[in-house]
Amino acid sequence: MRPAVSALSFAPVLAFTWLLSGCDGCRGEPGMSDAERTKILASAIQAPAPAPSRGAVDSIGHPANVIPGQGPKRIEFNVPRMGMPLPILPGQGVGPVRFGATKQTIERLMGAPCEDSGESSCRYVGRGLDFKLEGGAVTEIRISRKGREAKRTADGSIVEYGFFNGAILPDLYFGMQPKALQEQLGQPQKIEKVSPMGPDGFSERHIYDGITLEYDLWSNDKLVLGAAVLTKSASAAAGNDRAMAEMAKKAAAQAELAKKVRPTTDPR
Repeated sequence: MRPAVSALSFAPVLAFTWLLSGCDGCRGEPGMSDAERTKILASAIQAPAPAPSRGAVDSIGHPANVIPGQGPKRIEFNVPRMGMPLPILPGQGVGPVRFGATKQTIERLMGAPCEDSGESSCRYVGRGLDFKLEGGAVTEIRISRKGREAKRTADGSIVEYGFFNGAILPDLYFGMQPKALQEQLGQPQKIEKVSPMGPDGFSERHIYDGITLEYDLWSNDKLVLGAAVLTKSASAAAGNDRAMAEMAKKAAAQAELAKKVRPTTDPR
């Protein structure tokens, strides 16, 4: 697999490189506060286009096994994207939250307490984020598209995830088709078919180093990205680091070149 950040292009690349060394305990990097680190991470993501309304989504299709108006009542989390954009880093984590972080660290970096919390989990339904904990530390991170089932209420109603504010770098978003992601990520190491079809059209897993992509079958017979599951991987993290180090060198060279270019004083 090519590193997920291999096609990344953004301004503060030098500072961003500091953040990809992996922080199992999520320690602050020297000279950088958590707020500064999160701001730099957020700057790596291009702003996504405004999401269509529920009515617009229903008009262009829906998960193949979810018929509008039928089945359990669905409770939509109808709130705009919250917080700063969070890059999805295969093998490392999401935004400033890395594998090995405690629940206290997650809540501090996310800027809010877990919406659903247990001994082995910390969930932000409104942000489409689930952190799995073992021994009090993050071992798996699941990011879900808006509208996927998050949980069920006592009466059987389905509570849907809200918007995840972020992307797989540089600009890969939920709802995209496999071909678009493979142009950046390369071919998956393995593809698993899901049979019978899972909730919300879940039909395929595409497995990469440090990240597994879940695709949902839509009513137009197309697969769309429905979730990403992150697991710790030193090789995926190293791939991110190498790509970012190379881009940092190029950015530094370009900055030096720009210093040597004298601005023109000629009127235009």
